[in-house]
Amino acid sequence: MRKYPKKPTHLRIEIAGMFSCAVLLWALLMASSPVPTRAAKQEQQGEVVANLAAGHVLFCVTKTAIIVAATQETVEKGSREPAVLAVSNRRIGVLLGAVEWNTTAKGAKAVRLDAELPTVAANATRRTGDKTIDRGQPSDIEEIGVGMLETLRPLVDQIHHKLDLKPDESLTELLLADYVEDYGPEIWRLDFRVKQEDLGNDYWTTRVLRPAYTQLYPPEKGQPRTFVEVQYPQTLSQLGLLERLGRHDPSVESIRNASPEFTKATTLVVTGLSEKADAMPIVDFMRAAMPVVSGSNGPLVMALLDGSRGFQWVLAPQEKLPAPTETKPEEPGAPSLRGYKPSP
Repeated sequence: MRKYPKKPTHLRIEIAGMFSCAVLLWALLMASSPVPTRAAKQEQQGEVVANLAAGHVLFCVTKTAIIVAATQETVEKGSREPAVLAVSNRRIGVLLGAVEWNTTAKGAKAVRLDAELPTVAANATRRTGDKTIDRGQPSDIEEIGVGMLETLRPLVDQIHHKLDLKPDESLTELLLADYVEDYGPEIWRLDFRVKQEDLGNDYWTTRVLRPAYTQLYPPEKGQPRTFVEVQYPQTLSQLGLLERLGRHDPSVESIRNASPEFTKATTLVVTGLSEKADAMPIVDFMRAAMPVVSGSNGPLVMALLDGSRGFQWVLAPQEKLPAPTETKPEEPGAPSLRGYKPSP
C-alpha cells in the first residue's frame, strides 16, 4: 500500500507581547487560505480533461472465432466510439470510459489508452511467459490490469475536481477476449474505479483503485452460451438483441431469416449453443442487426479473433491508432503495484 506522510503535529505557541500576536494572526490567515498555493500548483501542472468512449459492445463466441461489434452513443461533447483494437494477434481489446487524456500543461502530450494497451499487454505476456514464474503469480489478464493501473495512476492523480461518479461506477473499463490453451475462448471485463477525498475549498485528491476482474465468458456450467452485451455508461439501455430474437421482433426477424445460413446460425446462438454456430453468418448478421437494435447512426466497428489465423478487421475504425507515448525505462527498485491480490 502506498504510504503517505503523516500530518504535522500541532505546536504550542506562547505569545509574548504585541509582536507575537501579529505573528500568530499572520500565521492563522495563511493557514486558512491554502487555495492560492494549490491553485498555483494546479496551474503549473495543467488541467486534465478526459474524453469518454461510450456506446454498446456485442460479443459472440462461435465455432471458429470470437466476434466483436461496437457502436457509439454520444453521452457528452467530445465523446467517441468504444475503442476496439488488436491487443495482439491473439487478443482483442475494447476500452470504454475515460480513454483519451489531455492536459493544458505546457509541453504535455495527449495520452490514448488504446495506443498504450498493446505495449502494456506485451510486457504482461513477457512476464507471465517466463518459465521461472510459478503458479502463484498473477495471470496475464491480471498483469495487464496492473499495467493499465500504472498507466492510469499519474493521469488520475491530476484530477482535482469532483467527479460525478457513483462508488461502483467505473472511470475506465477494459474488455479482453482471447483463446487460452487447454481452456478455450474467454472474455473478461476489468473495471477501474476511483476514490476521491475533499481537502476543502473544492480541491479534491483522486486515486485510481486496483481493477475489479469479472469473467463474462464462458458462463457458469449449465448456463447458455450466447451473445455477451456490454454498455458504457451503465445508464445506457441494453441492446436486448437476444431478447428481441427470442420474441421474433420484426426489426431483427427479417435479418435473421435473410438466408438459411443466417437462420441456422442465429438459432444456435439464441438456444445457447453459440460455439456450434458458423462464424461468417453471425458476422454478417451482427453487421446488419447492430445499427438497427442500437439506433446509432455512427460508424460500426467490427473485428474477429479467428482461432487459427488470429485478429482480423471486419470494419476497421476510421481513425488510425496513434503512436504510444514515450516513457522512460523503469528504474531498478522503483515503486510498483505488482505486489497485489486481484479483486474477486
